[in-house]
Amino acid sequence: MSLSSKIGFIAFLVLLFSVFLFVIFGQITVRRLRKNPEVKDSLGMELASGWDILNVAGALSRPRWFSEMMRKSPLNFMAADERPLYENTSKFERCLARLFFWPWATSGLVLLLLAILSSCEIID
Repeated sequence: MSLSSKIGFIAFLVLLFSVFLFVIFGQITVRRLRKNPEVKDSLGMELASGWDILNVAGALSRPRWFSEMMRKSPLNFMAADERPLYENTSKFERCLARLFFWPWATSGLVLLLLAILSSCEIID
């Protein structure tokens, strides 16, 4: 088994774990936030079903300086606003968001990078 296959397999397992956490985070946190009228409009644009789960997890996971930079962007309507989310979530929910979001983003990026490197025949 080559190194790229091992890395791809590990990234796939991490992605599978992240999908499990995606469902849990969506059922525990985002479902409640959708029902809250003061937070409902700050969940960001939903491009596909479940996209607001990614928006909320991303908003609770990213650094504050990046959130401030995004608020000044013309595309700020697409991302969730973290200020009302921090007021309406517990520490456990914020920890769950980070536990879901960063492994999901990292494993997706690794799998994408492996696919690009493999198609360019840089790795086996």
